[in-house]
Amino acid sequence: MSGAQLLNPISGEVDADGRLVTADDALARLNERAGGRKNELLAVPAIKTLALLAIKLQMKLSRAVRVADDAENLELWIEIDPEPNKARLSIISWRVLPEVRRPSATSTPAHIVHDNVMKFDPVGRLVRATGEASHGLMPPDFGRDGNALLTTLFEAGSALDTLLTAMSAGTAVTTNTLKRLSDGVVFRVTGGSVSNGFELKFERVEEARSPAAAANEIPAAGALFGKNLAPVLRQPLGRIIANAETIGSELQGPIRENYALYARDIANAARHLSALVDDLGDLEAVERPDFKAARDNIELGDVARRVAGLLALKAADHRISVHTPPEDLLVPAVAEFRRTLQIILNLVNNAIRYSPDGTSIFIDICTVGAEAFISVRDQGKGIDPADQEKIFEKFERLGRSGDGGSGLGLYISRRLARAMGGELHVQNAEDGGAIFTLRLPNS
Repeated sequence: MSGAQLLNPISGEVDADGRLVTADDALARLNERAGGRKNELLAVPAIKTLALLAIKLQMKLSRAVRVADDAENLELWIEIDPEPNKARLSIISWRVLPEVRRPSATSTPAHIVHDNVMKFDPVGRLVRATGEASHGLMPPDFGRDGNALLTTLFEAGSALDTLLTAMSAGTAVTTNTLKRLSDGVVFRVTGGSVSNGFELKFERVEEARSPAAAANEIPAAGALFGKNLAPVLRQPLGRIIANAETIGSELQGPIRENYALYARDIANAARHLSALVDDLGDLEAVERPDFKAARDNIELGDVARRVAGLLALKAADHRISVHTPPEDLLVPAVAEFRRTLQIILNLVNNAIRYSPDGTSIFIDICTVGAEAFISVRDQGKGIDPADQEKIFEKFERLGRSGDGGSGLGLYISRRLARAMGGELHVQNAEDGGAIFTLRLPNS
């Protein structure tokens, strides 16, 4: 089952305790390979966490998750429909991710010394460490939050940030290189979801590096935010958001109405700060002279539908309908999937933010010659032609204040588009509203 879109969704049900009550054959086999059985706790942490969150919030959720299945890494698009005491699962796409190419045994100068493992339980606490992965750990470290622990053990940077994000989402970790703070030892790290938790495998690497290569690893004086500060800031902001949402939604019991409103304000402010941290990290990345985007074979209709799913709740809050291309319209493109998704998320998020309630947003795709196009059209008041280039400037918000924006989203999006060999531009529709169009190569 290596195709992406499934003709018939794979279904199942999870109860409020996380037990897999019913499951189609494919989901049941996936759960068994992870060490679980029917009517027992679902053994795939990424799916179980999403299901329990949907039940807790009583909110329909849909998103991609990655799981490790034997020797394969899978990407599943899952829709969760909650009821008071259970959640119905629908897996609508199932994709086997390509294998990560590892260095051959004859490649030099790297030399693997030995393997070791860290195991974390379903809520992310360290429960086991073997080999050199246990070096420097004390008895109190077992049971600690894995994100906090790894932040104290390894050098901050984009590799650690990516690993922590993958652990939080329960997705696969593919070959990150981390340096231990205590002794400078370098490890190659892989991992993913396993039965009843998450596992990281460490391979110690000894490399002979030239002085010039070592000098290249020293960050420029102005390029420290994304590597050093962003990961440190994301953790406490994530805790603030989670705790404030728990208080504001009164999940632990009723509180005074004004206190619930305060909690929601705190969560919204923390979300704004978290988005700003992400924007500043992206800004630092795209302005590096050596920044490059990957070249993936992607399909723009798939991107459009994923964005609509991720922003469905926000759009519904404003009674805005997001219209996506028909599923039989396929527009291939060559671009980095994650960055393309980031651009379209930003465009649709802006359209929701600045469109009148009760209107519609249209995501359209097409191919013209050797180029692919995806556009986002809203029914707002449009953008003054004199400002249509200005809005792509850094920190430009056209005098708006208090709307939660940083003025970096469109600047970063255009830089990303150009890094992928494309372009991002805006024009006004004849019947009003703005049309943002991303152009990408299709071969």
